[in-house]
Amino acid sequence: MEKKIKLGICHWSLPIEGPHACKLAAELGFDGMQLDIGPAERGFSLSLPYVQQEYLECAKKYNITFPSISVRELDNYGMTRPDGSVEKQIAIEGIMKAINAADSMNIPIVMLGSFEDGDIKNEADFQEVVSCLTKACDEALDKNIIIATENLLSIEENIRLFRLIDRPNLRLYFDTQNYYLRKGFNVAQMVEALFPYICEFHVKDGSDGNMSGSLLGTGESGFYETMNVFMDKGYKGWINIENYYDQLPLSLMNDDPLTLIKKDIETLKNSLLVNK
Repeated sequence: MEKKIKLGICHWSLPIEGPHACKLAAELGFDGMQLDIGPAERGFSLSLPYVQQEYLECAKKYNITFPSISVRELDNYGMTRPDGSVEKQIAIEGIMKAINAADSMNIPIVMLGSFEDGDIKNEADFQEVVSCLTKACDEALDKNIIIATENLLSIEENIRLFRLIDRPNLRLYFDTQNYYLRKGFNVAQMVEALFPYICEFHVKDGSDGNMSGSLLGTGESGFYETMNVFMDKGYKGWINIENYYDQLPLSLMNDDPLTLIKKDIETLKNSLLVNK
């Protein structure tokens, strides 16, 4: 019987890079690992067929699934950049290569973030992102791939975004800390209102303005309250851990990232059991 909820971890949250991270993820008890297409300066490395093959072979060997691919380089070259700019060209290249990689590797979701350089600050930014996401959805539709926007928009702004784009393969990639950390929003209320749009989500926590800097449930983002809403709503799918275990301040708790990861796995599993 297939599990209703599967647990994964973001590749960038593990203290090891490359395809062999699949082995470590499996040993830790994860079902899967969210990938990243890679930095532009290195040619979006996951777009290379032989790199894809290495990941697929390791995933098969260690029984790891890849639920989604992120384009984290959008933090540096945002979708908000004007058409024709070098930055926008890099953003589009990363998005298209991620869609093609997802197609080649049979990965169902491409996650596109709107943070840092791509943060949506005004109406002009909003419209640039609408245009970019629309193009991505159209490119991915025939490939049966979901385009997942991860952003800092309010409930109302997110609903407007979905209505304007109006594509069947657009979904929301949720995060249990970002909305509180950057905007002060009540995360549980966000889930309550936006649940029908959510395809997958990250769990992380933090205090004192630190992203991914606290073990789950020990930070300020309302982790347990948010998880309660997800479970009450009957969420089924992937939950991917995105804490930064080998970075400050979380790394101060233990010099072995694996010890910290195991604590978060236990906390996450317990949060699911409580709601059964």
